Amino acid sequence: MSNLVDIMNELDYMALHMVEVGILGIDGDLKGDNPKTTILEYAVYNGFGTKHIPPRPFMRNAIESNSQAISNYIEARVNDILEGQITGRKALMQIGEYIRGLIIQSIATATNWAEPLSSKTLKAKLKEGSNNDKTLIEDRFLIKSIRYQITSKTGKIVYLSNFREV
Repeated sequence: MSNLVDIMNELDYMALHMVEVGILGIDGDLKGDNPKTTILEYAVYNGFGTKHIPPRPFMRNAIESNSQAISNYIEARVNDILEGQITGRKALMQIGEYIRGLIIQSIATATNWAEPLSSKTLKAKLKEGSNNDKTLIEDRFLIKSIRYQITSKTGKIVYLSNFREV
């Protein structure tokens, strides 16, 4: 890809598509070890908090604390297109993967920035047989559920990433 028409077509692709990252609507009904709660419910309860759970905004933390790095990364992918090195689709896939990594890192390091688990929660986890005292990481289901999709302006999914073991 080296001529101007090809480059313009790839930039048009980026303008006509978007990448969505996080717990996707298509995965909203997935359940982990707790059959009473979907992954989407778990993410919302922890992200915004409830009467009994303090907010632990793992996605907001990832985006806000890395906003400049994300902006720089997107700019670099656009430059890669302008130089004829990648396609618009490949750029969006790389952006999706990059942001997914930031969200996963936010979850994995929640003990450094989020309110710790209460003693009541820790006791309940021990009673259930868990030896995990980390915030947001019970069975790693939340981390494994972070993925991305590329959609057209009409909302049609044109690419859906796989679940990834981390």
